Amino acid sequence: MKKSVIFLMSAIILNSCAMKKSEVPAPSKEYYDSVVKELSSAEYYGRSNYMDGSVKAAKFILGEIQGLGVKPIPQEVIAKAWEGKQRPELHSLQPEFKSEIVPSDAGRWSNGTEAELSYMQHFSHPLNAQRGAVELIVDGKKLVNTVDYTLKEFSPTYKGELEVVYLDNKHLDPNTFCKYMDSGKFRNKAVVLDWDRFRETMFTFPGIEVYKTYFVPLKNVGAIICRGEELLPYFKSRNHFNTPMPVFMADASFPLDARKVSINVEAEMIENDAHNIIAYIPGSKHPEKHFILACHYDHLGICGQNDIFYGANDNSSGTAMLLNLMRHFKANQPEYSVVFIFFDSEENNLLGSFFYADNPLLPLEDIQYFVELDMIGDNGENIYCQISDPGEAGLEYLNKINSEMAKPFAKLDRHPMDDYADHYPFGLKGVPAIYIELDGDTNKNYHSPRDTYENFHNVNYDRIFTLVSRFVEGYAK
Repeated sequence: MKKSVIFLMSAIILNSCAMKKSEVPAPSKEYYDSVVKELSSAEYYGRSNYMDGSVKAAKFILGEIQGLGVKPIPQEVIAKAWEGKQRPELHSLQPEFKSEIVPSDAGRWSNGTEAELSYMQHFSHPLNAQRGAVELIVDGKKLVNTVDYTLKEFSPTYKGELEVVYLDNKHLDPNTFCKYMDSGKFRNKAVVLDWDRFRETMFTFPGIEVYKTYFVPLKNVGAIICRGEELLPYFKSRNHFNTPMPVFMADASFPLDARKVSINVEAEMIENDAHNIIAYIPGSKHPEKHFILACHYDHLGICGQNDIFYGANDNSSGTAMLLNLMRHFKANQPEYSVVFIFFDSEENNLLGSFFYADNPLLPLEDIQYFVELDMIGDNGENIYCQISDPGEAGLEYLNKINSEMAKPFAKLDRHPMDDYADHYPFGLKGVPAIYIELDGDTNKNYHSPRDTYENFHNVNYDRIFTLVSRFVEGYAK
């Protein structure tokens, strides 16, 4: 074969491998819907470590990223970004009131391909897995998990029948509560306390970890039932420790004259390996600076054997939007680089974002802006946003974009930054950061098995996509 023929064939092969702008799939509401439907389907078991649901979700996301030809951050880009700077060595961290986060190996990704693993940042943390029985029976009536009550995530294994007693509110005193509760008179009792009053009187010290402070020391209490006007949803943010007894949250439907409860809870403290997914599109004019567009792809998994928390709005919606934005910027190269981060273990108290913020692949001072998308599959007209102080100018620019849209949102409703979502660790470190959420009819299904594809809304897809894409294309510090 002649060299000229070989060269021609090589050129044809190279051209066929390079994705042209016209070949990049266009972002669309249809694609957005399909990703939400996929990630919130039953086969992912709520995208936790149960049945490797989070691994399956990550494989799907990586398939979409690789299908677009979007790469991980090149090692040469990382090396150049840290020239003349002190790059922190990969290390463990234990933020206040959070689980210890430890760098780990590939864990459940040990069979992953080299290409897949090049996108990932691995870490691990303790996790109290409640994957067996979860039952609460009151005077012979079986209550419904997530409807009549929720089990607190730090509750240990317990099986037995207990007499019910109701705690007088006079004992809800920060100075005497633990001593009174642990006196021995409640050793074989399920203590019902007024949760609304408890929060008023016991949350008196800023920054206090209330469960560790008031429940963990109690060695002589059978169970605690926190009865309030409204039912608190299920969380996993404090599943890195156990209380000595099971703790339930119940609403006002819980009877005020119950006599006995039967409890069956199966839990196991395990070490959970977790994996952030990081992809990169270089900037055309300012590649040394980058935006971070972020979401979390994990969810609550299961609590009990029959309750899957599907997480359509939280946060299949943000994940789907991020993949759509990736399609857009792959076809329309931005002036600044864009780093796309799909965080794991957000539901475990933001552990994935804390781990990246303390172990960044690129210097945090090179971040032009951090944008977090979470729970945007709703029909509200107001955007709930939290913003770091250095990000104030970004909010002004987003308001400008919003005002210029054919159908603007009614309001970008700013709230103080708190420990709410993955923007928080970056805001603590002085990064200009914003968290974007929509609050509408879907919110009533928050952290429940009813956060399904059938209950999510796509009506705000175009407006959110426009806001974020134009922000990246036009914002400059």
